Amino acid sequence: MNMNDILAQAINEAVDHDSSPTIVEQVAVVDEPQIQVPPTRPSVSVKGLDEKAVLISVKRRMYSPYKLDQEESKKYGAGNVNKHLFEGRNNKVKETISKFSEVYVYVKENTVPWSTGVDMLNIDHYMEFTQGLRQLVDQANQAVWELYSKWDDEVTADLDRLAQIAIAKGKPNLANPSDYPSADEMRTKFSIDVRYMPVPTTGDFRVGISDEDKESLQQQLDDAGSNATKHVLESMITPMRRAIEKLAVPIGNDGSVFRDTLIDNMVDVAERMNKVNISDDPAIQAKIDDLRSLVGTYANNKDMLRDSQTVREKAVSQIDSLVSQMANLV
Repeated sequence: MNMNDILAQAINEAVDHDSSPTIVEQVAVVDEPQIQVPPTRPSVSVKGLDEKAVLISVKRRMYSPYKLDQEESKKYGAGNVNKHLFEGRNNKVKETISKFSEVYVYVKENTVPWSTGVDMLNIDHYMEFTQGLRQLVDQANQAVWELYSKWDDEVTADLDRLAQIAIAKGKPNLANPSDYPSADEMRTKFSIDVRYMPVPTTGDFRVGISDEDKESLQQQLDDAGSNATKHVLESMITPMRRAIEKLAVPIGNDGSVFRDTLIDNMVDVAERMNKVNISDDPAIQAKIDDLRSLVGTYANNKDMLRDSQTVREKAVSQIDSLVSQMANLV
C-alpha cells in the first residue's frame, strides 16, 4: 500500500468517526513529495595535447655583418667597438637576412609557445602551415645562392662605402678586405633546420617512471595548455588596445589620422588565432569568433572610421568591451 492509499484510508476512518470538515481539509492537503531531478549536462570530450598539436623547432644560422674593430676598441678602452658591414637595406646581405627573418616570424605567428626554441602547431592546420613554411625556406635558401653568386660585387661595393667614410673621418684602416669571409665561408653561415616532434605524454616512456615524475610531466602539459590559451588571448588584445588608443583621438586632433592597417592587423590576428587555438574551452573560441565578426564589419567600412566621429566612438566602445571580456579569461 502506497502513501496515497494510506492517507485515503485514514481519511475514511476519520469521516466515520467524526464528520468535521476541518480534519478532512487538513489531511487532504498532504501530498507525496516530488523529487526534482536536475537535467543531465552532456559530457565534453577533452583531447590531450598530443592529439591536438605537434611540436616544431626551427633553428636558423645567419652570417652576422659585424666585425670587431680592434683599433677603435683599444681607443675606446671600455668595451668592444664593432664595425657594421653592409649597412643599410639596399644590399643582398640584408635582403638575405630579411628572408631568414620571415621564416622566424611565420613560425611565431602561426604557433603557440611550448618552451624556449620550441612551439606548438595546431594539428588541424599542419598541412597548410608546412606548405607555407616550405615556400619561405626555399625563398631564404634561394636568396643565399643569389648572394653567393654576387658576393664579390657586394664586398667591393661595401669596401667603397667604408673607404668614403674613412676619408671623411680620417680613419684609413676602416675599409679592410680581411673583414669579409670568402663566398664559400659566407654560404656555410646560412642554414635553416626544421624539426617536428610529438607532444609527450605520461605513457611515452618505455621504462617505468615514478609517480612524482609523471605528475611533473602532467603539470608541464597543463602549463603548456594554459600558456597557449593566454598567448591566443594576449595576441588579440594587443592590436585591439592599439586600435582603441588610436580611434579614441577625436577627428581633427593630432594623432587622429586613420590608416587601414589598424583594422587589417586585427583581421589578421583574429584569423591566425583561429588557426593556432588548441583550447577545448568554448569561451575562448567564442571570443575569437566575436573578434572576427566585429572587425569583419569594420573592414568593409573603413571610410566611415576615417570620416565619422560617431562610428569611431561606437567602434571604441565595442572593441573595449570585447577586450574586457578577453582580459577576464587570461
